[in-house]
Amino acid sequence: MLMKTLPAVVLAVGLALTGCTASSDASSPSSSASADAAADAPDVDRDPQGELPTITFNSKGIPTMTKVAPDPPTVISVKTLTAGDGAVVAAGDSVKVDYAGFLWSDGTQFDSSYDSGTPASFSLNQVVDGWKYGLVGTKVGDRVEVVIPAEYGYGDQEQDSIPAGSTLVFVVDILATTTITTEALTSATLTQATLPEGITVTGELGKEPTLTIATDAAEPTEQQTIVLAEGKGATVTETDSMFYHIVVGEWGGSTSSSWSSSYQQIASGGGSVTVGQRVGSRLLLVTPADEDNETAARAYIIDILAATPAE
Repeated sequence: MLMKTLPAVVLAVGLALTGCTASSDASSPSSSASADAAADAPDVDRDPQGELPTITFNSKGIPTMTKVAPDPPTVISVKTLTAGDGAVVAAGDSVKVDYAGFLWSDGTQFDSSYDSGTPASFSLNQVVDGWKYGLVGTKVGDRVEVVIPAEYGYGDQEQDSIPAGSTLVFVVDILATTTITTEALTSATLTQATLPEGITVTGELGKEPTLTIATDAAEPTEQQTIVLAEGKGATVTETDSMFYHIVVGEWGGSTSSSWSSSYQQIASGGGSVTVGQRVGSRLLLVTPADEDNETAARAYIIDILAATPAE
């Protein structure tokens, strides 16, 4: 997958949702981030006239690429191989796809979900620009060929088996798309729960909260989950993919937030902290320091945006 480097807050997810494994399929943008991104969107040629590599599938459904002689296009180019009639993929959506990636230079395959038999799920704001902008406007059911110049892929950086400066070719089957908003948060009901002494949470529901940990606040000695606002949406199950925003603060340290960049996505309903909670809820999770893993005591505000079945 052509994932971008995740922000530091994503690395805290495994600790925030204790008892679960964070999915690498994480993340997508807030609505404001999407609007900003749209203003800076690169050109995408959705009706390329030049010759593109031929993609063929064998009897087992495994694709291969036949290279072509012409120079590669200089803009993101998207050719529809098979047209679908499902929902349209919007900027910032979380999509589920099958895909394979090849080098334009010689047709070498460097990645594929077809081989593993497991589709990939990811946010369009957590992948390279070629995917982020190239898949917008496609439909569920489409099979597309996406050509990504190096500028919109990994640029002049070598990435695993992808040489620096490579133009990349993908075949992508759009299996599903999900638009994530903060709407569910605004209809939640505040619980008036008592917070641990020294911790303050302020801010309107549906907007980024502010987490303050007083300098003299006692560190927690055990994990505690407090429901600050109860949502009215569906109950999160252990088979769901859960989407959420998170604010993380350390005792004696800094605070980080996903709200300014991208919401998060995690498998297995997020684990024991969030399974059983309702979409739209705002939770406060406090965790003690972990000397073995050299992590400080932390507080997390988790806003549950949505939950969708994994399959």
